[in-house]
Amino acid sequence: MRHRLLNWLGWSGLETVGRLAMLTAGTAVLSRCLSPRDFGVAALALTVATAASITVGAPFEEALAQRKVLRLVHLRAALSACWLASLAWFVVSIPLGLALAWAYDEREIALLLPASMVSIFFVGHSDILSGLVRRQRHFTDLSIATLIGNAGGVSVSIVIALVGGGVWALIAQYVLVAAIRALALQARMDILILPSRSLGHLRDLVRYAGVSLVDRLLEDLTYLAFNYVVGGAYGLNTLGQVNMAMRLVEPIRGAISATSHNVVFSFYARLQHDHVRLGERARSVTAHAALAITPIFVGLATVTPVLLPLVAGSGWEPAIPIAICLAIGSAIVIPARLIFTALSARALPEYKLIANIAGFAGTLAVLIFGAGMGAFSVGVARIVGDLLPAMIAIGVSPRLLGWTRRGRFFALAPAWGLATAMGIFVVGFDRAIPGFGHPLQLTLSVGLGIAVYGVFLLLFAPRLISDLVALFAARAKPAQG
Repeated sequence: MRHRLLNWLGWSGLETVGRLAMLTAGTAVLSRCLSPRDFGVAALALTVATAASITVGAPFEEALAQRKVLRLVHLRAALSACWLASLAWFVVSIPLGLALAWAYDEREIALLLPASMVSIFFVGHSDILSGLVRRQRHFTDLSIATLIGNAGGVSVSIVIALVGGGVWALIAQYVLVAAIRALALQARMDILILPSRSLGHLRDLVRYAGVSLVDRLLEDLTYLAFNYVVGGAYGLNTLGQVNMAMRLVEPIRGAISATSHNVVFSFYARLQHDHVRLGERARSVTAHAALAITPIFVGLATVTPVLLPLVAGSGWEPAIPIAICLAIGSAIVIPARLIFTALSARALPEYKLIANIAGFAGTLAVLIFGAGMGAFSVGVARIVGDLLPAMIAIGVSPRLLGWTRRGRFFALAPAWGLATAMGIFVVGFDRAIPGFGHPLQLTLSVGLGIAVYGVFLLLFAPRLISDLVALFAARAKPAQG
């Protein structure tokens, strides 16, 4: 099992790095070919398509991965429901696009939104396949399909931008990544999943899928409302800056969040009826994962003032404080979400739903009442929206996992503290030394951050180092035999 785990993590790491490299290269080209307003207009269409896609396949993915007994007819029934929902959303997108075009006085949105909505037919199929892959623990297939999808989508979008396609380059990237990923994932499966109507088997998935649907929808509605409130209250240029900040942070956030949840969930699900062992495993996994995840986002926050101008070029400076806030919020909430993963494995996804409701309300409250602060309040809103779910993860009843609130806090606190200390050290170093060119300064900052955090782990979390050594030692034994 440890051998397989390392293999999954290796492919997940390769996927994360590869996807980040491709998206960064794409952003570097697109930001120089398009204006902030283009990014703002695309965001209006893409956030609606993203929210719609969540209602289509994502709830079934979680239900299929968690279900104890799964048959092929469950997969076919779920796919039928996905495609019917996709068709309904595509029809709705036509008048909705016209309404948004009138409201924002941007005629292109009338075509951009239906074009974006084509992606959900592929997203739904991909989600059904992902649920099956997660049950089988074939995470390598997910990573490979994601890499192929991003390679194809980013490449075509760059070509479209270079030939003067404008905002359509952003739409094409979104649709093609979804389509190519779904096709690549299906090609790697042993079975071909086709739709078939079976209401009885669909009912088997409804309870878990229903709660998961509301949860995922609310999570994505936060992004939808976030973009539309920013676009309405702060203007499309500011929304474009926000979109650029998200393009820097969200690929990393999405990859780490999905990988950690999927891998950990597969181990938790086998213990869903053994609450004692599930709680013990959740304590260990959360503490170790937090120490690995948190410094990535804190480090990203520290190097953003150098990284973002290097990637996007001039004219995108207002996105820097927003990106820093996005990274800080991610450092707070992503490790804490593993507590909700353990609760979901116990078939209790409603607690994550409650947390997302709180995050949604907090984000909107800061955006609306903090509009006078300018664009900086946009970043603060995201930090508040991430902080509240983390607080709920720590505060839920101890009886659910046999894990005290104090224990949950101290599972996360060392990672938050050590990563913050590392970030302060790197920022102080950057300000103390003379200014270098952006590439050299970025290299020095990243190297220093890794070295400092490694020393902190040796001093304050030596058990993590010993656990990793034991894991790699166990991995090496079969090779020697």
